[in-house]
Amino acid sequence: MEEVFAMILRRTLITLAAAVVALMSAAAPARAQAGGDVVIVLPFENTSNLKDYNWVGESFADSLSELLNVPGLVVVTGDEREMVYQTLHLPPTILPSRATAIKLGQEARATLVVLGTYEVTPGDENTVATIRGSARVIRVNEGRLTGIKLADGRWATHEYFFGDALVNLQNMQGKLAYQVLYERDKALPVSQNEILQKATKVPPQAFQAFVKGKMTNNPEMKSNYLQNAMREYARANAGAVYTQAAFELGSLYYERREWQKAAEHFSMLQKRDPHYAEAAFYAGLSYHRMNDTVRALGALLPLSSDVPLTSIYNNAGSISAQAARSEKGGDDRDRLLKQATTFLSRAVESNPDDHHVRFNYAYALFVAGRHAESADQLREVIKKNPRDGEALFLFSKALERTNQAEAAAVNDNEARKHFANYARAQVEWQKSQTISTVDPRLRTEFNRADYIAELGVRKRLELEMAKGANTQDLLAKARDLYAAGRDDEALPELRRVVMIEPMNAEAYLLTGRIYMRRGELDAAINQLKTSIFWDSKLIDAHILLGRIFLERGDRTMAMTYARSAMQIDPNNQEAIALQRQVELGSR
Repeated sequence: MEEVFAMILRRTLITLAAAVVALMSAAAPARAQAGGDVVIVLPFENTSNLKDYNWVGESFADSLSELLNVPGLVVVTGDEREMVYQTLHLPPTILPSRATAIKLGQEARATLVVLGTYEVTPGDENTVATIRGSARVIRVNEGRLTGIKLADGRWATHEYFFGDALVNLQNMQGKLAYQVLYERDKALPVSQNEILQKATKVPPQAFQAFVKGKMTNNPEMKSNYLQNAMREYARANAGAVYTQAAFELGSLYYERREWQKAAEHFSMLQKRDPHYAEAAFYAGLSYHRMNDTVRALGALLPLSSDVPLTSIYNNAGSISAQAARSEKGGDDRDRLLKQATTFLSRAVESNPDDHHVRFNYAYALFVAGRHAESADQLREVIKKNPRDGEALFLFSKALERTNQAEAAAVNDNEARKHFANYARAQVEWQKSQTISTVDPRLRTEFNRADYIAELGVRKRLELEMAKGANTQDLLAKARDLYAAGRDDEALPELRRVVMIEPMNAEAYLLTGRIYMRRGELDAAINQLKTSIFWDSKLIDAHILLGRIFLERGDRTMAMTYARSAMQIDPNNQEAIALQRQVELGSR
């Protein structure tokens, strides 16, 4: 478990996009730099007016998005495409005009848009259903279809035609993908056979059932289609799991509140699968709903080190705090409390304005017996919402435990007004000094926008490392910017340092200085403590923490850091001055 703590502490604060527009802007430059063009594939239009075959158009978007993902070409994922539609307030079923397609491409920061049409001829007892159609590619920046310029100056657009029996749909899509790729790059590093193998890896019946199940809004039909897809896939692949279908089924069961089935299907996904992070998040919630703490944490703890998002930290920490609350004592309780406070301090650091996250951190600190620190966090929660009954109740008890009887009584009276379960909670407190009536606040929605933004950050990190970015140069630049008072410019440089070198104590120290200068003391404390974690002899971090706690009136903590600074260097003038200040104030 210590490895988990270490991995968590290695993660840096990442400022995530608050809106999808900002999200796409953040991720797109990394994609564009990664290699040439960025492509978004839109669902193809069914021109045959046979609604039963609308699933074919969606399958083109999904399949081509996967098949076009080759070196030198970056593809906008299906999740990103959905978010772009939401940003532009377009229904996912819309069939966009060329102008709308260009607008979608611009919003996704794509340079190419693939779109197409098809028509289906239904089969009968003597013939099979057939499909034929064509695709075009739009160059977003030029606002026109790709093609060639003829000798007479006219522009000849390139149209890609396809057609075959519907049962050969995946083969058609593979050939179409190869045509598009080859037209763009005659030195394509993959062969048509490789593309076709990738296109046909899912058995046709399983593939059709999956796409139909994904598209329908009828829960029973969706369940039947997806279960059939999983059966057909397993039959053709020696019992292997069709993870895409498993994810969709897990989502359906989760919506139905069938927690056992949801958890089972979400848990079928592995790290290599596209929706693994989202599946693990909801598996954790499903197990939690079943009161299975062990498996809930089993799903979330590995995810916390792979996907450092506020919602992940929040849920892992909150469930750990609840589990610790149920333990009578001993090593398990200590381990769970350390886990809870570590995760939740990270969550507060990554999103200090989220008062629910801060409430959870205060809750974990309270359960850990750190009542003064809990009260500090709860003050901020109550500032955000003075009618938060649960926060007022915990705050009054934290004050009571720190011998602030008058303030405790005032807040207890406020809690009576706003906390619906006050009577029950108060009886429990008077009887056993416990708070099981109050629970932490879990995030119940996986934020895909935050996740995709995190992937964009990782891509930028990969690019920095590929370019051989030097952390010392970045630190030197950050120091200069800090000295010039340009904190907003210094922080991104420091984040780049810790993304490349997560154990760089000086980067955390300088970040802590910046937060101190801004007056964001909780964030400063977290950064400075992380700095000490990686280099316990970094005397400046000890001195700064001592000053912060002295400013807050917490002379016990201030003296702790003053003494640790003196142990590192008894001749350091700033450490000596800090110790004198603390000693004088305590007389």
